[in-house]
Amino acid sequence: MSSTKRYLIPDPIVGTIELPTWLVKMKDEDAIRRMFFIRQLGLKAYIDYPGAIHTRYSHSLGTMHLSGKLTDLLIKKMTDKGNRVIAENLYTNRDEIIAAGFLHDIAHGPFSHCVDYPLKLLNDLTHEELASKVITEYLPDDFGNWVDRQQVIKIIKGKHDYPFISQIIDGPIDVDKLDYLLRDAYHVGLKYSFDLDHFLDSHTILGNQDELVTCKLGLENKLQSIVANEIFLVMWKGMYDLVYHIKDSRIAEKMLEKAILKNKDDEKIIRSFQNIDQFIQLEDDKLFNILSELNEETNIIIKKIKKNELYRSILTRDLDSKIFEISPTFLNKLENINDLSENITNKVNEKMGYSPYSCICDIVVSKAPKDIHLDEFDDETGEYKLLRDKSNVVGALKSEKQILVYSDPTLNNISEEDIFNVVKEIVEGI
Repeated sequence: MSSTKRYLIPDPIVGTIELPTWLVKMKDEDAIRRMFFIRQLGLKAYIDYPGAIHTRYSHSLGTMHLSGKLTDLLIKKMTDKGNRVIAENLYTNRDEIIAAGFLHDIAHGPFSHCVDYPLKLLNDLTHEELASKVITEYLPDDFGNWVDRQQVIKIIKGKHDYPFISQIIDGPIDVDKLDYLLRDAYHVGLKYSFDLDHFLDSHTILGNQDELVTCKLGLENKLQSIVANEIFLVMWKGMYDLVYHIKDSRIAEKMLEKAILKNKDDEKIIRSFQNIDQFIQLEDDKLFNILSELNEETNIIIKKIKKNELYRSILTRDLDSKIFEISPTFLNKLENINDLSENITNKVNEKMGYSPYSCICDIVVSKAPKDIHLDEFDDETGEYKLLRDKSNVVGALKSEKQILVYSDPTLNNISEEDIFNVVKEIVEGI
């Protein structure tokens, strides 16, 4: 009598994780092993949070585990409610949902979100779009015997035929956010108390099972569900303010981003980002080494990042109508915030007579929750009611924008007033 050995991994956030058979078979593939060598929080582990040494791999495992847990919970809920069509659809797609949970970050660049913008410029692809290439071309053939690759890709891109399937991985209250929030908080040392199981139990599927294309992931209309999600969303917003947008790390990330952009026409950079064979070998330390060897100017930037000799923050202003006359054109350009920041950066240095990237302009947008629907139908609007309309806490979480300028510390004669006047002229001229 034969038996299949179970592969179990202890995890400090979600408990014991059991690897599915397909992952046991391919866990040592290059594209997957690479995630071990990319810090989940990028340069924050080197600048502000030395405990944040966790990786994209551990986050991917956690997201995979939570996606299976939430899917199973939803199957039971839908079965108990008599929504067997939804339950059967979840059951049929369970393996693909779990695979999408694990593979959703397989094409992240080195230092995680730090290189998102250069990656998009060099490839004209987001890391989610690049993931489809990796999943299709760089995972073993027999992976397709276990799961449907194309369905996995659809889930990761948020384009599954039935939205509630994609929303388990990528939605207003998805398991990706749940894992990275709890995992990142744990590793940076923020000791939030949060009931994971209670939070997951607040989820449900909203809509008519005879029209699966209109069904969505939402929340039970119960006080416990509302409060659990208030706690989660306050923590989520707090993590952006306290961790993800923390200033010194943000400056280091922008220095690294600009070091890549300064060399975007260099063959080594082009090959590293555009050649998929080389990209799946590109991790944190390797990118540092490549940049260090390009030229002395770039080597100096990398040395400064490593030695924590960062640009100075010389300007911080709220990006609102009280300070700037903001045109509709500018507001439209905010949809591509990295392009806009790069454009302002180039114009500031040109107007001030500085060499490229002597000053770096950065637009930081604090997070506000997306639309989260409750299981309470509004006959007047013909839609499910929104959490923010029933919760003063969630309703108070607003998005705010700031524009910041960081300068090379060798620019000793630069003044805040001069920089502000130049930035104001540029912003109001767009």
